[in-house]
Amino acid sequence: MQQIDSHTIQILEFPRIKEIVSGLTLSPEGRTNVANLHPIFDANEIRLRLRRSAQMRDIIRFQEAMPISQMEDITEFIDKAKVDGMRLDPKALLKIKLFVDTVGDLKKYGRAENRAEQFPDICDLLALFRVHAEISEAITKAIDSAGDILDKASSNLARIRRELGDTENRVRQQLNKVLSSRQKHAGWQDDVITVRDGRYVIPVLSGDYKASEGVVHDKSQSGATFYIEPTATVEINNKLRRLQQNERIEIDRILREITALVGAASTDLENNLENYGLIDFVHASAGFALKIDATSPIVTAHASMNLVEARHPLLVYAAENKDEVVPLSIALDPDNQGILVTGPNTGGKTVALKTIGLLTLMVMSGLEISADPKSSLGIYQKIYADIGDEQSLELSLSTYSSHIRNIIAALDDADENSLILFDEIGAGTDPKEGAALAEIIIKHFLARGCHLIVTTHYSQLKSLPLEHSGLVNASLEFDRVNLKPTFRLIIGVPGSSYAIEIARRLGLPAEMAEQAAELLGSDERSVEKLIENLDSDLRQVNDEKRVLREKLAEVNISLAESRIEKDKFDQEKDRIKKDFVSKYDEQLNQSKRELDQLIKEIRNSQASTTKVKEAHRTIEKENHSIDEIKKEIAPQQASDFKELDPGQTVWIEKFKTEGEVVEMIGSKRVKVAINGAFMTLDTIDCIRRGEKTTDKKPGGRTSYSNVRSSASEGGFSPEIMLRGMTVDEAMEKLEKFLDDAMLAGVGQVYVIHGKGTGKLRRKLSTFLKSHKSVDSIRIGDWN
Repeated sequence: MQQIDSHTIQILEFPRIKEIVSGLTLSPEGRTNVANLHPIFDANEIRLRLRRSAQMRDIIRFQEAMPISQMEDITEFIDKAKVDGMRLDPKALLKIKLFVDTVGDLKKYGRAENRAEQFPDICDLLALFRVHAEISEAITKAIDSAGDILDKASSNLARIRRELGDTENRVRQQLNKVLSSRQKHAGWQDDVITVRDGRYVIPVLSGDYKASEGVVHDKSQSGATFYIEPTATVEINNKLRRLQQNERIEIDRILREITALVGAASTDLENNLENYGLIDFVHASAGFALKIDATSPIVTAHASMNLVEARHPLLVYAAENKDEVVPLSIALDPDNQGILVTGPNTGGKTVALKTIGLLTLMVMSGLEISADPKSSLGIYQKIYADIGDEQSLELSLSTYSSHIRNIIAALDDADENSLILFDEIGAGTDPKEGAALAEIIIKHFLARGCHLIVTTHYSQLKSLPLEHSGLVNASLEFDRVNLKPTFRLIIGVPGSSYAIEIARRLGLPAEMAEQAAELLGSDERSVEKLIENLDSDLRQVNDEKRVLREKLAEVNISLAESRIEKDKFDQEKDRIKKDFVSKYDEQLNQSKRELDQLIKEIRNSQASTTKVKEAHRTIEKENHSIDEIKKEIAPQQASDFKELDPGQTVWIEKFKTEGEVVEMIGSKRVKVAINGAFMTLDTIDCIRRGEKTTDKKPGGRTSYSNVRSSASEGGFSPEIMLRGMTVDEAMEKLEKFLDDAMLAGVGQVYVIHGKGTGKLRRKLSTFLKSHKSVDSIRIGDWN
């Protein structure tokens, strides 16, 4: 089976990641999944694992907690249950019940509304569970939480235990009778019924014992007291022993019966355990991802890398705040084949290498990484890492020898699908020989098409990128003022060791530092000076870029806010237009109904054809007029004006009704009369309907029928509002209303009253049924 070199796995600290994830699991099967975790080479499988982790992350953060709990190993119990006639003890069955119940809860969790749409890959796993409620029900019926067998486990057991209770009472009564009948000795207080060998006995002084009294079952440690079973209770005790035996037999039968249920479902239970282990592993992986603020990168099938704002996961895990860990960004692709990292000691070169290698292993294992989600990683068939001091005392190998052995292992096998990570290449020997050897090794790996990241102190190697377009210089930024590394990876600029300057700042005499600089040589000093200038220029460019990014972010926020406000305005404008069109449609339909009724009345009275045609022309004219109004009128909200005038008719959208302005309260509030009731509203909620009314009634009471009457050209509305009136008031109003309807030639009218106690409705119904002008009545339709 193809796999990454074990030395690489160890040196990049991947086992430490597995150790942390394993500590977050809740089951032995989950820990087994972590133990078997290793990089794989199937891009689709990797993507599936990352999706599961991402979905589980969202479940943990935003959803109801998944019903996953601590689980003990039950594989041994399931294996035993497969054997015919085997009996599991109550404690084992309770552990199986916990697992069966948890599986049921997980299955139910996956079926919750919309959950499958939000978390499809997790719900696919939950759907694999097979629920065996009959096992849980059988165990619940038979065993309590302490592991004791319940009376209700079977009717036979309940009967046996009732008999046991009765028999125990009988034997105690008989023994108490014996105790009370015998002569008491001064100071004797030990008349206590006890059990010996499962039989009820009483104490007798050894000096008073007679063989005819009963059977001795035990004696005290001093020998002064015998515990005897009186002859009168022998038969009862015998029955008690038989019942106890029957109880044990029945309990054994019950446990075997439940065990057989477990055995029959053993295949499903084993599959459930395997799936539970996978769910547990995904849950633990997502938990670790949350701790290191991890995300899922883009996974490609070919060998490539583009890490954005990547951080070492173990450093993030140990830090209180992830921002304490400096991120790095790095890319490897066909045009950018290798990176040569230079810089001072303790600058972070080794950590950078380990970060790149460890994140690559994690992604190939399906674990999310501490990097920006825009990051992408491809599949490397081989990864070779040689990092740090690897002296081997056992093999008598020096640091240099260890490095060379690791490099040789990669020389023949590495290809275009390989990732090479070498720390301080060529170190540990003569600098000139080491630099020459390092240059040859780097060229060899570049020629084979490998992706390569190496760190070095050798100045000679900094010129290699000038010869090879696929090789790029990089360095770890160093704060020359404070003589401290910033740990920021800078691509495109070689680094300086700053060895002489650091020594000077730490107290090396100035003349010695100058002499060392002279010995360095003019060419070397020129290169170092060039690097320093490039470093200074780069810092200035980065500062300017940061300022520009901040300004761009502010502009983007302003644009986004403007778009939101514009969208709100457009939506409000559309809503107002829609309300007005709807209102005019309603008025149009009402006019049509009234005119249709007019035509019907004309026809009923045998009017001429000319009259009917005139009525139709009237309808068409009104239709045209209302259509013109709908085209021309542009509804405006009250908020468009500085104030609303008293008497102004407005539409209140939230109540779907009209009202009349009584007075302004301040600049943004208005008092409105709605069907005789007063309300204070925001002007934004009021839409102007028409001009000020000139005829205002004192007290501000507005009648629904008056509003409707003024809205119709004929001056008569077929509706009358009687809500809130007394019976006498209503009768008087209705009588006049019916007379007006007859004069207007209206054939159908609407009477509106409140619900209340129903008294007014009943009186009105009786009145209308007896009225000479009323042909028929009916209750209005709902709503």
